[in-house]
Amino acid sequence: MILFDYEPEEMTNLYKNRFLLNLEHLTETRNPILLRDELEIEAITKIIERGAYLWKVRSYTRWFQRWFFVDVNGHQFGYHRSGLRRAMCVVKSRVLVDFSDIVDVRKGWRSDVFNQIAKEVEGKPRSSVDVDENTCFTVVVGGSNRNRTFDLVAKTPEECDTWVRGLKHLIHMSKTQEKSEQFDRWLMKMFRSADDNKDGGLSFDECLSLLKQMNVKLRKSYARKLFNQANSLTRSSDREQVLDENEFVAFYHLLMSRPEINTLFSRYADEDDELSSEGLSQFFYRELRCTKHADDCLELIREYEPSDLKHKDEPKMSVIGFTNLLLSEEFQLCESKHLAEVYQDMTQPLSHYFIASSHNTYLTGNQLSGESTVEGYINALTKGCRCVELDCWDGPKGEPMVYHGFTLTTKIMFHDILTDAILPYAFKVSDYPVILSLEVHCSAEQQARMAHHLTTILGELLYLQPVDDLTQLPSPEQLKRKIIIKAKKLKTQLCKPMRMSKAEDINDGQDDEESSQSEPDSDNEADEEPVQADGTISSTVVKKQQVPVECHLSDLVNICQAVHFHGLHYSKMHGKCFHMSSFAENKAKKLISNDLDGFIDYNRRQLSRIYPGGKRADSSNFNPIQFWNAGCQIVALNYQGKESPCFYNEAKFKTNGNCGYILKPSYLRDQTSYSLNDRPAWSPKVLRLQLISGQHIPKPDNSTDGEIVDPYIKVKVIGMECDQREFKTNDIHDNGLNPVWNETFEFPVFYPDLAMLNLAVKDNSNTGVNELLGAYAVPFTSLREGYCHCPLLNEQRQPLSPATLFMHVSITE
Repeated sequence: MILFDYEPEEMTNLYKNRFLLNLEHLTETRNPILLRDELEIEAITKIIERGAYLWKVRSYTRWFQRWFFVDVNGHQFGYHRSGLRRAMCVVKSRVLVDFSDIVDVRKGWRSDVFNQIAKEVEGKPRSSVDVDENTCFTVVVGGSNRNRTFDLVAKTPEECDTWVRGLKHLIHMSKTQEKSEQFDRWLMKMFRSADDNKDGGLSFDECLSLLKQMNVKLRKSYARKLFNQANSLTRSSDREQVLDENEFVAFYHLLMSRPEINTLFSRYADEDDELSSEGLSQFFYRELRCTKHADDCLELIREYEPSDLKHKDEPKMSVIGFTNLLLSEEFQLCESKHLAEVYQDMTQPLSHYFIASSHNTYLTGNQLSGESTVEGYINALTKGCRCVELDCWDGPKGEPMVYHGFTLTTKIMFHDILTDAILPYAFKVSDYPVILSLEVHCSAEQQARMAHHLTTILGELLYLQPVDDLTQLPSPEQLKRKIIIKAKKLKTQLCKPMRMSKAEDINDGQDDEESSQSEPDSDNEADEEPVQADGTISSTVVKKQQVPVECHLSDLVNICQAVHFHGLHYSKMHGKCFHMSSFAENKAKKLISNDLDGFIDYNRRQLSRIYPGGKRADSSNFNPIQFWNAGCQIVALNYQGKESPCFYNEAKFKTNGNCGYILKPSYLRDQTSYSLNDRPAWSPKVLRLQLISGQHIPKPDNSTDGEIVDPYIKVKVIGMECDQREFKTNDIHDNGLNPVWNETFEFPVFYPDLAMLNLAVKDNSNTGVNELLGAYAVPFTSLREGYCHCPLLNEQRQPLSPATLFMHVSITE
């Protein structure tokens, strides 16, 4: 295969001795190294903005040469479908991706497509391999419950470096822009999507049509008045007036009247309808119960005020600047400090924490025929997941594979998961420990191969301390940047377990006797349901075979030793803190139902892992709340799911700096004298929630089709049974732009450390199916008091920017 059959003019000597600078011209007041970096980035940006031919790779045999480029002003990365250069190509043939939708840029063979190519070229003579890994990079794009990738090959390693560095810089700069700039970019994006003939202008009727797509309904006379006000350019006398991109942004801003904010602003503004630093300080003191000094208020005015008011001798803020401030991170419903930093005590035993955990992490689809990908691990780890699962089976050429056994799911190499996901991404968003939950079905030879890969690839990251006479687990702080192997471990001697009574044995009559030199893991007790040729599950139940543990793999297991669960009493008498059992959801429910306090006590000492039952072939999830309420630490969910359980899970673990560990409440860590089934003796917190208004509420699935929505808000408190509540506002007819509810709800919360507030905006539809328009969830202890905005997310937990809710929160004893 010939990689490049051209020699573009622009590429001649472009990467030879690139960015050489004449340092004699650098001023003494500037750091020469920093200035050189700035100039180099500027040069790189110009190169990738000009564009280049790159190979877009689908597989080892499917390569397509395309002209790739970036639009710096439009904050977009893209290519031409035809493969022709920009000057030769019509605009409609472009494929564009917003920088905000790009989640990663990776150099080398670090995607599922490139991993497959690596397998194809393995063992071939170097001279016959027609692709150099140093010329390859991948652009990962979000936007759904699974990422998609652009797997690209440049002409030279230098060109590859240029694209990777330039894209990373532009994406970073784009994502750090102020909210107001991001909002204007969103408006420009909507404008471009509506400009069908790509002439750069929208007529009045086209603007009305776009507004309807954006869920905005206006009287035609009022819309015409605002259109004329925004229109400052007539293209020609023989065609009707149109708005260009910037004029449309101005037009939309004229629609965005926020009377509820205007009223709040006027309480503290002076006679000139301007807010001074003193007035802003009063706002913080009276409305938010906090003190802001004059200097701090002046800084806020300079940061959020877009007009010349901030440059006056005494800087002041307009209502626009005040609105920008209320839309900032400082005024989000979830306390910004809880999102940005680790604020909890991280020095307690590992069993005292909830741990963000994934089930069948490799799958992106269902449990029967879904695709297994390395990307699943990267996605989970970059979301803060700290416990991932690898189902390991014998593979070809002595290399273990990961997939869902007895099903039609695809297979990926154990080695690739370690090199492309675990090693580079384990500590990308959190320094706290990662647990690799290994379900091992491999032969002794391939278990030894697994041990070899773990030690050679992960090296010093592996936690290899012996447990000896350990009486309590180490803390997350002590385990920082360590990877823990959870698997079976060889025993020095066999011990016949104590027989349990019928009431205490919850293992559904399964044999408690040990059949090998290791304790069987509860995960391996579950029966598999093989898939038949027609894709249906066979009624024949196949018992998983017990696989003897290989000594080298056993040596890597310490504080997470997978053991069979013999009952709560047995565990209390004989269990060790480093013994860890896994429970299918139904078994865990039985424990909660039969002896909640006993299960909580068990979870104070040892780790428990809860996983979805085998009948969830569609990768659906159970509700994790009930298991968190019982102190279960590792509640493993299918991260690719779109249901409420994933929504709650992500909301819970985004707090505490998204480190993947949440400290359990004191009553789940320490001995208590009451049952959690009963209300405690202390007084509850009282939450008063005023739902004021919404902004830019989208249509279902963020669609541009259909009628204007009639939005209402469903409020749900989840947690302990005594705290669960549901409320609903009235619906607002035909208003997705700025619906105003002004409704207040008040309710007690007895267990705030376990409670979560969930807000779901729905459309009151005539069809009877009230579809979800956006949602948000936040732990009760992370609620921010005072006036705040709540960003709305879609079912995949991705932002529906700029959709928000405006509300006021107060919490009293």
